[in-house]
Amino acid sequence: LSQRLPTSNPRTADRAALEWRHRGSPDQPPCLRALAAAAAAAGWLAPGFLAPGTQSTATAGPALRRQLSLTSSGDAAVSPPAAAATTPAGMQVGSAIASMSCAGLLVAAAAGVQRQRRGTSFQTAAAESGTAAEAPPKPKKVRITAFDSVRFFLIAYIVCGHFIGFAKATPFAFKAITQINVVVGAFFALSGYVAAYTTTENAEREPSAKLLSTPKPLWILQRVFGYYPLHILICLLFAPMFLYPDVVFNGWPTAIWHGVLALTMTQAWFPMHAEVWNAPTWFLSALTFATAVLPFALPVLARQTKPQLRRTFGLLFLIGLVPKLGYCYDHKAWGLLEGAMAPRAMPNLAIFNTQRFNPFYATIEVLLGAAACRLVMLDGAEGEEKAPKVSALSTALPIAGMIGVILLRATGVLQLSDMLTRALIFMPLFLSFLMSAHRASVLPKVTDPICKILSSKLLVTLGNLAFPIFIVHGPLGQLFYKKIIATKLFGGPLHTVLGPWFFYAYLAIVVVAAWVVQKTFLMNKSVGSFSKDIVGKLAAKLEARRFFVQVQGMAMPSAVGANFITPSVGKAQRSTLSV
Repeated sequence: LSQRLPTSNPRTADRAALEWRHRGSPDQPPCLRALAAAAAAAGWLAPGFLAPGTQSTATAGPALRRQLSLTSSGDAAVSPPAAAATTPAGMQVGSAIASMSCAGLLVAAAAGVQRQRRGTSFQTAAAESGTAAEAPPKPKKVRITAFDSVRFFLIAYIVCGHFIGFAKATPFAFKAITQINVVVGAFFALSGYVAAYTTTENAEREPSAKLLSTPKPLWILQRVFGYYPLHILICLLFAPMFLYPDVVFNGWPTAIWHGVLALTMTQAWFPMHAEVWNAPTWFLSALTFATAVLPFALPVLARQTKPQLRRTFGLLFLIGLVPKLGYCYDHKAWGLLEGAMAPRAMPNLAIFNTQRFNPFYATIEVLLGAAACRLVMLDGAEGEEKAPKVSALSTALPIAGMIGVILLRATGVLQLSDMLTRALIFMPLFLSFLMSAHRASVLPKVTDPICKILSSKLLVTLGNLAFPIFIVHGPLGQLFYKKIIATKLFGGPLHTVLGPWFFYAYLAIVVVAAWVVQKTFLMNKSVGSFSKDIVGKLAAKLEARRFFVQVQGMAMPSAVGANFITPSVGKAQRSTLSV
């Protein structure tokens, strides 16, 4: 804790309290509970301090209560004897906290708990300066509802792009709507942007206390299980449809292997088989890897200044761009419109699919989104420039640019590969839009017309359906249009049996099915409770294994194999374990 909580942080007490209470919960390793018991014996804390739901400041032990006082305004104060002569009462954390000794940490934690329970303001001063400094009020976070609507427009474009070929669209419309390889990068960037917004502090170069205090396996699993249960459900419901053509064309061993890839969400690592079973869920496979990286990357990004973030952004941009340049250079693919091409027409489908599906490249785009978000969140922070003025053009111009690029490529005016268009033009424009919409949405009064439209109730409701639409549109499309399936069920693909108009009926069916899934499964409390229990058990096992490995790492070589710990640890470790 002393390494995580530098004394320069004006809210050290709050953060110490959050860390202490989380780490001391009964389902965590017993080391901190033992330390709390020792502190209680010494009089620093009452034995019930770690008990869940404690609401009274009486949990401070007698020795600690002698050092804590409440000012007339109700603020928690810490007055160690060593600093009492030179420190105004109730205004300064003493040398015990400055050194972050064990006793100092306990004082900070108890003071932070008092502050959180009483809802009062807390003031801290650096021990070496002796002057009080009031912590600036932290800007509140608001839900940026415009981002929900953005998800709907993105998924609507991708759904249409996957099946527009069955609607007998004009050549121009077909080329304009099939550029999904370009647009899908926006989903990764938006995921990183939202992750940074929810896990780092506004106007501060700090990650949130919750991000730091939550064990990384638990943090990752909580997010993965936000989409994994529905993915599993759809895979199981449509398993006969997925298996039948796989068995017919490839045999049972390959079909089972493809099922393993789909169920474990590892298919994105196999570029020629990334679209097995529910084809669009390669995105979840890539996103899962990026999610596993985020708890390690977000604290680093959170502590960077704006100049550092811009350098990080530039480095990530180049890392993502260079492989795409290599693909285009080696295969003379500079001007290809890959989304409108048949797979057999590709110069090298395996290399192209690697650019599309590989989780490493997806992680780059997720981190680009996170870095862009941090640039906005640091607006007006200490030592940083203020937020630039935003206007209607701040959001309108990037949108016009994205639409214009797609239309220019569809007409043949702009001949640039999908991969280069995505990296060089579309992604920078999309991130610029997100940053402008973010700044416009957190103003006291939202005046941006585009943000107002995107925040309308109808569009936000549709945006909430984006994920179930994404999950169900692939299986329903296979059901209606995949020849081997539709012929068995309907006598042929429905665009030939009923006509091209069925494409619009298909879109309506997808939306209705997504709404049903949303109401009956995603919003089901029993499903949520079950998922939460599974996450808790998996995280506990991973944490226990990690603790076991750490204990083994402390061990020194020993010829005695019967005893696991005591004979194999050094003298200092045995002394620590005895205590």
